[in-house]
This record gives sequence, C-alpha cells and structure tokens, in this order.
Amino acid sequence: MGFIFTVEEKCKGCYACIRSCPAKAIRVKEGIAGVMDERCVACGYCIDICAAGAKQTRSEVELVRRLLKEPAPVIALLSSSLPAAFPEVRPGQMVSALKKLGFSEVMEAAFGAELVCREYGRFVAENESKPVISSTCPAMVSFIEKFHPELIDYLAPIVSPAVAMGRVVKWQYNPDARVVFIGPCIAKKAERSDEMVGGVIDAVLTFPELGGMLAVKGIDPASEEDGELSGPRPGLGRLWPVPGGLLKIAGLSADILSSDIVVAEGIDRSTSCLREFVEGKARTKFLDIFFCQGCIDGPAIDNDLSLFERRRLIVEYALNEVDRARTESDIERYAGIDLRRGFTDRYTELPTPGEKEISRVLGQINKAGTENQLNCGACGYDSCRELAIAVCQGLAENEMCWPYLVDRLQGTQNELIRIEKMTSLGQMAASIAHEINNPLAGVLVYTKLLAKKMTLDTVKKEEALDHLAKMESEVSRCSRIIRNLLDFARQTEPMLRLVDVNQVLEQVISMVGHQAHLQNVEYVKEFGPSLPKVKADFDQLQQVFTNLMLNAIQAMPQGGKLTFKTSAENNKVRVDVQDTGCGIPKENLDKLGTPFFTTKEKGKGVGLGVAVVYGIVERHDGKVEVQSEVGRGTTFTVYLGVHDDEAS
Repeated sequence: MGFIFTVEEKCKGCYACIRSCPAKAIRVKEGIAGVMDERCVACGYCIDICAAGAKQTRSEVELVRRLLKEPAPVIALLSSSLPAAFPEVRPGQMVSALKKLGFSEVMEAAFGAELVCREYGRFVAENESKPVISSTCPAMVSFIEKFHPELIDYLAPIVSPAVAMGRVVKWQYNPDARVVFIGPCIAKKAERSDEMVGGVIDAVLTFPELGGMLAVKGIDPASEEDGELSGPRPGLGRLWPVPGGLLKIAGLSADILSSDIVVAEGIDRSTSCLREFVEGKARTKFLDIFFCQGCIDGPAIDNDLSLFERRRLIVEYALNEVDRARTESDIERYAGIDLRRGFTDRYTELPTPGEKEISRVLGQINKAGTENQLNCGACGYDSCRELAIAVCQGLAENEMCWPYLVDRLQGTQNELIRIEKMTSLGQMAASIAHEINNPLAGVLVYTKLLAKKMTLDTVKKEEALDHLAKMESEVSRCSRIIRNLLDFARQTEPMLRLVDVNQVLEQVISMVGHQAHLQNVEYVKEFGPSLPKVKADFDQLQQVFTNLMLNAIQAMPQGGKLTFKTSAENNKVRVDVQDTGCGIPKENLDKLGTPFFTTKEKGKGVGLGVAVVYGIVERHDGKVEVQSEVGRGTTFTVYLGVHDDEAS
C-alpha cells in the first residue's frame, strides 16, 4: 500500500481523481480508480477532489502512538502553517496539548527554514551560470524524479526545512530523540522514507491526524494554557509557508521587472514551467516551485479559510515576538549541519502504443473519425486520443468513455425492452388462453351433452334451457374478458371535453351504490367545493372509478367503509378512493398495473380492472398512486390535470 490509496467500496467511478492528478497515477480496473505507487507523487490533489472519500492517505497515527510509549523522548516539529490549520488555537496552547499527548518537547520546523534559506542564498549566488529549481516541495521533487529526470541536475541539492530540522535534532540537539513532523503536507510522508534524506524524521502527522489524536484523548487545545516551545528559535523562517517566503527569508529579489527569479505555485503553473525548462525555453536563474499555492494551501488543511486569511494569520505569527539576536545565535550554533542531499532517477516508462493500436481503441469506442471525438473530458482525460492511449497502456478502460457507455446502455436497454415485451406478450397469451379456455370448455361440454340428448330424443325443455343459460353465461364471460382486454389495449385518443370529476363520481355511485349496500359497505362522499374541471373522456373516467369502486367493495366482504374524496392540489384534481378492506401485500403493489394479475379467488376476477384504470389515466396524462396496509385497507389516488382556460 502506497502513501495514497483507494477505498474500493467508496469509489463511485466519477474519474475526478484522473482529471486532477498531475502525474496520471490513476489506473482504472473494473471501474475502480486505483493509485499506482510507482507514479504517485503524493501531492494529495486526488484526496481533495474525491467527494466520496475513496482516496485516502496512509495514516501514521498508530506509529506515533507506539513511539510515544517507548522510553526515548519524542520531539514534535510543528510546521509554521499551524495558525492556518488551527486558527482558533495559539501556538503555545498547541504546545501544551501535544505534551498532554506524550511529546517530551515541541519545536518549530521554521528554524530549519532559516538554515535552508541561507543555504539557498549562497547556492544561487554561486551558480549563476545555470538555472536552479528549488527542491523544497517534496511532491515536486518526486514529480521531477519520476517524470522529468532530465531536470534533476537543475534541482538545488538542498534538503527541505523539515529534514533540516530533523538533522538539527538527530545530529546535534538530542541524537536519542524520536522526531515527529506535524504539518499540512501528505508528500512529507513519502519524503521521510526517501533514502536520500531518510533517517531523521521518524513519523509524519498531518494536521487532521493530529486533530483526531487530540479528540480521542479528549484534549481541546483551545482551552489549554500556553506552553513553551523548545529548541532553536526561528525569525522570519515562520514565513516559509507563504508564497514567496523562501525568497524573503533568503534575501532574494523577485522583482516583477526581472525574469531572473520566478515563483510558480499551483499545479497548472508549476507543470507549465517545467515543460518550458524541458523545452529549453526557460530564461530564469531561479525557479521557486510548488504544487500547492504555498504550504498554506497544503492538502491536509481542512478548513474553509481563504488563502488571504491564512496568509494574514501566518504573517502575524511570524512577526510576533521575534528575537532576532537569539535566532542569529542559534543559527551560528547549528551552522555546521549538513544540508546537502541527492536525487534519484525514478522514471518508469509506459509502453508507447502505435498508431494502429490507438486507432483500434478509438474504433471500439465509436471515435474512429475526428468528427466523433468529442473530447468532453468525462473520462478524466483531456481528449479521446489520450483516453485511447491510456487504454493501450493499461491505465484506462473503454467503459470510461461516457458517450460510448451511453450508446451501449441504450442498446442494452432497447434489447431488454424487446425481451420484456416478448415476455409480457407470452404471459398475456398464456393468461388469455387460460381465462377463455375454461368457459369455452364448459360451453363445449354443454353443447355435446345437449346434442347427445337431442339425438336420443330425451331432452326436456327445462333442461335444454338450463344448458343454454349456462352456455350463454360462459360466452358472456368470454365477451367481458375480451372487452376488458380491448379497453386496456385501446390506443385511440379519449373524447375530451370539460368534465366535473364530482359529477362523474356521483354517477358512478348511483350505478354501483346498490352493490355497496348489499355488501354492507358504507360509502362516504367528501367532495371538494368549487373543484376545477378537467379535460377528459367522461365515459372513460366513469369506467376508472367504477372499477376502483367495485374492487374496493370486493375487498370488504364483511362490510366496511368506502370514502370518495376530491380536492385541488398543485394545479391537479386529486381523487382518493379509500377502503377499509383486506389491503394489498407490499410485494404485490408494483404488480397492480400488470394485465391478468389478481389476488382475487378464481372466478371472481381476471386481473384487468386495475390495468384498465392505469391505462386510461395514463392516456389522460395523469397518474395513479397506491397506498395499502394489510388488514387496514387501501387508498387509490388518481391525479388529473386541471383544464387551463388560457391555454385553450
């Protein structure tokens, strides 16, 4: 596991990390965006951009806890970005809080900046013949080592302030001590393991990790008394996190009229400057370069303060209680600390695909012609061609192309719809065959029986009439099934006119009310006054509410209460048909509009009534909602659009 990793179950496949990663260190496999350790520079951009929290940094909290339990003293090196990360906490209060955690001493890493900046001033003055690139940002150093090793010779062979301070502690102040750096930078975790500078920092905590440790122990730094910082004291070194801080501390001029010194901060400007160096276009003598907008913009500062406010807080901190005489004295005391470092060529070459291979991938994602290459960036790459190259290199997948995926999904959806139609047609055919076959079989039996008796001349008039009546009943049943089926399937437009829904319900109740009385069902009318009219087919609406009323009555075989309620709601007429019957099981609610689905006993319904209701209401641009609870009853709610006089 690298310093940044992916929590696979949280990855949503949005590819925001690919868009933000300056190193293109993300490999997508089976839809999961994983981090490639050999390419990752630990800049933390992917962590900041990942809204799902799938990208996380390796925590060293447990390592620090183990160190604090050991007998050796543990010294905390605090980044001078502290005021930007904990604006409500004074540095002295944080000192007390850290000592409560178990740290023996707390020092300022900014003293390392004092040493380093003086070394930069000397080195730049001695190397006027070639450009110099600062090596203070560990993420940028890693980026150059992994992607532009041809620039290593331009890197200043000088350690970062944190490493310089670690050497101060380990090589002179207290060689037996353990050192923990606390700051805003994730790349510091990688830096401490770098063989070129390793061995002086034992662990790295980000500010959020420190906050978590304090919270677990119930320590509130803002309520602590001020404690004393230990070790050598910095002066202007506290300005290190502010953009241009190195130049100020080192006494280098960044005059806007001069091109000798350039400060490049942020992913876009810094990578652009490196490209100019590679192409030989750079004319600067010294390039101070950072992935972030200075350390005040470090990825491990998780508050909403603006960069201007963070800068103000750090400048105030830098100018507060500076003892320049003591600083100079401490610098003389530790002037012998070796601040040199080396660099490693870590370049890993990816396979370069040929034009034929790139064209093959572009063809697979329907981007063969330039007119089809939208370059929308949804995949995380700037162009369709870049995506195709990444696919060839094993970094990406065809399915990352959103237009291509939409086309595939559309094709799959169409196929599923076709299969669903065929399945529904088969089910409907089977249901029709079953429902019609039974009465027709009865008719056939009675026909044969009657014919046989007539042949034997043994038929009686009453018996013949009885057989004919039964045959008529069964044929009528077939006719009703066919009629309901036609009503459900009817595609003709309704005969629209202005309709008073209350009037429709009155007519339905007058026709079916006697059945409610026979079933001992009480019906209640709660009609809204001055209900707006709807544009609808009166007869079809009558059929809708007749079906709903009959279903409700049948759901209350032991009697009950049936309520009709109308109201106007959000420019629609709402009709509630509520019964106190047996209710509908939850698993059956989604099947109500399916033809021939019924929960009634055999012979009491064929499952077309509610399907007809859904069909008619949908043709009126309305909708049907159902709420039901077993044992307590069901409410069908029908919404119909109100007629707009102005639109007509």
